[in-house]
Amino acid sequence: MKEKKLQTKDLIMAGVFAVLYVALICILASVTGLVIPVYLVLPFIAAVILGPVYTLYISKVPKKGAVIILAVLSGFVMSATSVIVLVYVVILGIIAQIILSKTAYSMQGIKLSYIVFACATIGPFITLYTARDTFLSACVQYYGQDYADKIDAMTPIWFLAVQFIIAIVGGIIGANIGARMNVKHFEKAGIV
Repeated sequence: MKEKKLQTKDLIMAGVFAVLYVALICILASVTGLVIPVYLVLPFIAAVILGPVYTLYISKVPKKGAVIILAVLSGFVMSATSVIVLVYVVILGIIAQIILSKTAYSMQGIKLSYIVFACATIGPFITLYTARDTFLSACVQYYGQDYADKIDAMTPIWFLAVQFIIAIVGGIIGANIGARMNVKHFEKAGIV
């Protein structure tokens, strides 16, 4: 597939999908945040659920820069506590965009790019490992000291590696679900 420049309708579509993507992240974080062990596996849950959204988005807007737009918009929302999160998510978006360009937007390329981009679901936790006091003080403000103490106890620095692994596994599952949905439902319905 030959890449073309983004046009106005593509930018509108990118905005719509970014809002959907970010809304789902916020909803998932709010719901999973009620139970700490479930919240800590949010990268897996979000990666699985967001896979079909990403696949449909790339199928609808297969143009250079589309993933970077998604990365910037979702990164802004996730970076409420640190600009490091925004930079991290944008870097993943650039890598995912390069993968798409190099694979000519094939379904395998879309899957691989999503597996990389799924690691952005760790974004909300970056501050937990880079500015722990800031993250925990926000937990105290929203959920109380007991909640913050439990998060602190359950997340030694090595847990970041666990979150990366589960985000990648979730990305693989989400990419495959998205690919199947793309063929089974979206193409048949004429959406893609």
